[in-house]
Amino acid sequence: MVGIIHKVLFDLIESAGGPNAVEAVRSRAGIPADAAYSLNAAYDDAEWRRLLEASCAVLGLSAEAAELAYAEAFYRDALTRWPSWFQMSRDSREFLLRQPAIHNSLAAGLTAASERKAVSDKFRVERNEGGIIMHYRSPNQHCRLYVALARRIIAHYGDDATIAERCCMRTGAPECEIHVQWTRFAAQG
Repeated sequence: MVGIIHKVLFDLIESAGGPNAVEAVRSRAGIPADAAYSLNAAYDDAEWRRLLEASCAVLGLSAEAAELAYAEAFYRDALTRWPSWFQMSRDSREFLLRQPAIHNSLAAGLTAASERKAVSDKFRVERNEGGIIMHYRSPNQHCRLYVALARRIIAHYGDDATIAERCCMRTGAPECEIHVQWTRFAAQG
């Protein structure tokens, strides 16, 4: 995980529960109060999972509710931090086709090839008739987060699409396979 992911999480925790909630999450996850996260540095996936679990406990959220809240927080942060991501796509399909490259660009500042590879190996997109198939593989198993973000991107552009996860790592599959099929693009009327 790169540090921008942690920054968005801590901002979300603070907005939902205040500074004391951030302190409680850090303590519960075993993260020193003075630990800082660089936006473009790599951090251990196990540490991330501890932070997310602690966030759920402190904020009283299920894992699914936390991923939905995180998706909205990341979307809002990205709109202000990287508006060009949204401007270069005329619809949600174009955006989601670019998503693996966008995801991988977050690792551009990582110096270790193994760290960059760990980031770039998480997503692979495949085109199909009228849609895409996103292949996702990560020990964090955040396929619900991807689906929530995809839904938010589809809504951002005013498009209509269905999303179905055909296989999932949570049920023992080697990867998650998420199918997005568009029925209408707002830009096309």
